[in-house]
Amino acid sequence: MRRRAWLLGAAGFLAGPGPAKALPVPPSRQLAFEIWRKGSQIGTHTLNFTQTGNSLAIKIAVRIAVSFGPIRLFHYRMDGIEQWRGARIFYIDTTTNDDGKAAQMHADQTAAGFAVKGSGTARYIAPPHALPATHWNIAELSGPWINPQNGKLLHPHVTPLGEETVATAGGGSAIGQHYKVSGDVELDLWYDANQHWLSLSFAGKDGSLIRYLRRDV
Repeated sequence: MRRRAWLLGAAGFLAGPGPAKALPVPPSRQLAFEIWRKGSQIGTHTLNFTQTGNSLAIKIAVRIAVSFGPIRLFHYRMDGIEQWRGARIFYIDTTTNDDGKAAQMHADQTAAGFAVKGSGTARYIAPPHALPATHWNIAELSGPWINPQNGKLLHPHVTPLGEETVATAGGGSAIGQHYKVSGDVELDLWYDANQHWLSLSFAGKDGSLIRYLRRDV
């Protein structure tokens, strides 16, 4: 796909709400990533999708462990479930162990709106078009983010950078649209031509580059 087509697509997501679109569920009903740092795999991130009629459930599992020989230097685990009806999210619940520090968040649709609570915030009603930053749904780029670890509301700045070749698991590569995220969050995201999440990179706590390599490309 040409760069102009990519940028036109990006403009549609970044311009704000428009007609409802089908959710970008991969045909395999799974997104699976290897997580790499300094030339070594340190973890996995998987999302499994279950569609039942108009309802969609996404099971989220993140596992990271960094060791020096037999000594574990860092570990991270997140488990969550996200649920949608049609094109509208109505529920998410997660628990996280961030190197021994517990975190959690929960949100669901109420008469007042999408109500969020978590270990990083008091209960609040999320703004319209705010979505959990679970990254599989490219629509998150057009509104505020809800931190899926602790519920905190984020207002990132998203810049589309055009089409690039992105490394995938097993030494492969794929073409993706690159988005630079800055402000409340600092990371890079890539989506493929079908708007499926393709890759992610960010700086770890020690400044090292953490990269996601998708397995099923």
